[in-house]
Amino acid sequence: ASELYAHCVEQFMEGLVVGNVVARLVQAHDSGLAGLQEAAMDYFKANALAFQRESLATVDVLQERPELWPVMTKTLVQAVASAGEVALSHAQTTFYAAGVAD
Repeated sequence: ASELYAHCVEQFMEGLVVGNVVARLVQAHDSGLAGLQEAAMDYFKANALAFQRESLATVDVLQERPELWPVMTKTLVQAVASAGEVALSHAQTTFYAAGVAD
């Protein structure tokens, strides 16, 4: 059974792209599948800058999952800041304007 689960996680990871990672994270969260949720967060962390540039609008799906906002916001802001991007203020402004960060 663990081999099958590992295979499913691998297939899940292969299907992640910047444009669907938030939706997949929500699906994994709602399904209670910690391995898939972790894989989605790892992908998000590794691709946070690309996400900020290309797919920030996809965060709307998180409005129904406020428990996921803090980690997503923190990850995005840290990734942008560590890259030294001017976009940090834009990312913070976008999240605060959406009412998703305190």
